Amino acid sequence: RTHRTARASWLYVNRLHGIDDYGPTPDWSLRDDLVASGRCGPQRANIPALDGIRLWTQADQHAALYRPDEPVCAHAVGSLPLHEGKDGWRNLIEGFCEDHIASQGMIADWAIHYRPEEDRVAEILPHVHLLITTRVFDPAHTDVGRVRQTWVRTDRARKTMSEKWWAH
Repeated sequence: RTHRTARASWLYVNRLHGIDDYGPTPDWSLRDDLVASGRCGPQRANIPALDGIRLWTQADQHAALYRPDEPVCAHAVGSLPLHEGKDGWRNLIEGFCEDHIASQGMIADWAIHYRPEEDRVAEILPHVHLLITTRVFDPAHTDVGRVRQTWVRTDRARKTMSEKWWAH
């Protein structure tokens, strides 16, 4: 139930409780590991009507109507360096998203999860979740509205993306 829709994935990475097309999602608000979250995308794709969860709700609705067999978003997870803090992690994530995702016309919502070890509470190592649109949202891009997910469809493409993350 965590990733059954793009809306559910967004609620999960942002540690919120809500409802998607299939009913209530798990109550992720009980978790205390959300450090920061944000969105990266082409400036021209900054559409107030699609702020926050509304982008993912619209993507789910569009997919249900027109392409029920196509993935609505790519959900990627990346490790973050232990020696950095919130600001360093944010810079790393936003730089990567600008260079490799927004430059392709897509939008990525990101969330950092981390919790240091405390009395009888296990550590959650720092990592980022990226929810990436699989369609181009930049109205000035020649591929606007088209699926642009070839970089996540094959094992080789995913390996290349992970190598870019590691190098970044």
